[in-house]
Amino acid sequence: MRKIITHYHTLNKVGLWLSILCTIHCIAMPFVITALPFLGGSFISERSEVYLIGISAVLAVFLLVKDYRNHHNILPLTLLAIALCFSFTGLFLAKGTYEIIFNVTGALIMASAYWINWKEHRRVFHSHQ
Repeated sequence: MRKIITHYHTLNKVGLWLSILCTIHCIAMPFVITALPFLGGSFISERSEVYLIGISAVLAVFLLVKDYRNHHNILPLTLLAIALCFSFTGLFLAKGTYEIIFNVTGALIMASAYWINWKEHRRVFHSHQ
């Protein structure tokens, strides 16, 4: 049982760090493109962004729905839904500065959802011991 919980926390941390990585990427990308044009196309392509957001979304849905069944706090799932709306809007609909704003906002909201979920998971887990 302890092994499953350890791996579960690892997945939760991976999801949180993917959201943070996405935020850093979205903030740094305009500076990298401006300062180093020869790296602009290969730093992280649009396809890589789709994979990063897609993997983050699948992992977040899996973990947050699983935890919701234990702590019954809807806030992380609500934040996740909002984050995915921002991220997918930034990825597929918005262009230029708006794309960056939507993607950064989505990644920050998703990281917040992970953080709140992690705190709720710890609260429930510690109260059951």
